[in-house]
Amino acid sequence: MKTLERIAELNSNDQVVNHEFLLHEDHYELLMDLAEAETDDEEEDLFKVMNKIPNLPYMASVIELWENTVGSAAIKKEIDAGHKITMAEKTELEETVCEDLSEGFTRYTVDIDGEIIRVQVVPSN
Repeated sequence: MKTLERIAELNSNDQVVNHEFLLHEDHYELLMDLAEAETDDEEEDLFKVMNKIPNLPYMASVIELWENTVGSAAIKKEIDAGHKITMAEKTELEETVCEDLSEGFTRYTVDIDGEIIRVQVVPSN
């Protein structure tokens, strides 16, 4: 089975998971803000808020693993088809494929050590 097919299967509603973590949208937005932080002070301010969120480092790592795997598999598929990918195309391709496979950036499911781990982004209260 191809990597993108396996990821789609893992992210499906039918997939039984060993561990599921619910990540509130506002906490997910903090992760996005961290990715865009331009200064050490901005990062430090975000870290102070993030330190209060249980399991956030693990959830962030699961999301990063998922996004990197999807992005790499999508790029490999394009290269295997004989296409050359620029950095601008890479970013656009990764964003498009990740959005499609994550159900609009809300579900990230990976297999770690034979256990299926899911991070589900849910509305904030």
